[in-house]
Amino acid sequence: MERIRLGMIGLGRFAELHARIYSRLPQVEVTAICDSNLQRHDRFKQWFPKARCYINWEEMLTVEHLDAVDILTPEHLHEEPVRDALRAGAHVFVEKPLANTPEAAYRLVQESIDCGRLLMTGHVLRFDHRYIAVKEQVSSGAMGMIRSIYAKRNNGKAYFPLYNRVSPVFILGIHDIDLMRWYMEDEVAEVYAVNSFPDGSMAPDLNGAILRFGRGGIGILECNWLLPEGALSFQDIRMEITAEQGCIHIQDPDASVLYNGGVKSEVPSLTGLHETHGRLSGALFDELAHFVDCVVTGTRSTILQPEDALQAVRIAWAIERSAALGRPVKLSTMEETES
Repeated sequence: MERIRLGMIGLGRFAELHARIYSRLPQVEVTAICDSNLQRHDRFKQWFPKARCYINWEEMLTVEHLDAVDILTPEHLHEEPVRDALRAGAHVFVEKPLANTPEAAYRLVQESIDCGRLLMTGHVLRFDHRYIAVKEQVSSGAMGMIRSIYAKRNNGKAYFPLYNRVSPVFILGIHDIDLMRWYMEDEVAEVYAVNSFPDGSMAPDLNGAILRFGRGGIGILECNWLLPEGALSFQDIRMEITAEQGCIHIQDPDASVLYNGGVKSEVPSLTGLHETHGRLSGALFDELAHFVDCVVTGTRSTILQPEDALQAVRIAWAIERSAALGRPVKLSTMEETES
């Protein structure tokens, strides 16, 4: 297969970044796009003028003959389009999280096995050169066993009305949950968590959790939608790794570039996706290019494995359960049939 026919389901803000990337990948022909908001179709036709437009993804999957589908629906609406795309014979990329319950995530992993199709979830930091360098360092063994990882991922308060459909641990914290497992090379045994709700909200805007890993490592997780409008960036991301023989610090944005404007100063984040001399690059570009390469070659990814995405969902779900129950939750007592 030299060129793939790809469909996109969900044409929101983040889908625009995916569209920019697909429009630059010669192996991809986006032949179908789907969103219930007709106005979004016009926006995406700028990139894919020949793509057929749908307001119903079920119809799209029935009518089109697609090699791959990119699913960017809201976090709690992943299961049905992912399942049906797999059953339609397409390989699937779905933005994180894979699902918003362990039960749904388990079903999707099993569906991909039964259908013999690739299923990848957008844990994009596995393609960020900074986090890859850290992975190489800790895997070399030079620093000894990791004793603790502290991860802070706080985003702008202005985004909370858009993302208050689920807990921030499924949108923000799940990045660091995946990284902690990747670095520790160990499974979480138990979590203890708390959260906080703004007045009138059905979803929390703040999560805090302690993760105890099987071999004794500790993860400390903080994520929220509380950064004020005047902050230097829309995000404040830190990770501190303490090992037996050394420490590692990661910060994003890293303040290596500072824009001083007439109204406010800003530190841009330059590693996710950026354009240099007409060429796109960055972690998101590399992630989607990797998905496309795997589809073209029929090769299972060793970087984005569905089992890892499932475990990240299980841990995020345990954090939510712990906060709701007010006590620690052991991962061994959770079943994929919990809901």
